[in-house]
Amino acid sequence: MSRDNELLKLEEFVSKLRQGFREVKAECARLAAVVEERDATIADLEAKLNNRLSEREDISARVNRLIEQIEELDLEGGETSVVSHQTMDDRQRNLFPLD
Repeated sequence: MSRDNELLKLEEFVSKLRQGFREVKAECARLAAVVEERDATIADLEAKLNNRLSEREDISARVNRLIEQIEELDLEGGETSVVSHQTMDDRQRNLFPLD
């Protein structure tokens, strides 16, 4: 009788181990899916950030060309420049703060 009891306990223990293994395996699959989804989100956000940085550079270049054209007009007209004597980088930082 004692052997039957021990075998029943062993069977229950193995059954619990198998159930626990299935639960851990399912949790692992769920977490892998979450990680995959987040990786895709990160890749998408990085692409959007790169696009925005590229757009910012394009806009900055266009603004710099406009400022240069205004300065040329001021020089051609012989009038006192209305543009401050800040360096181009300082003006650009004021137009496009990185904060």
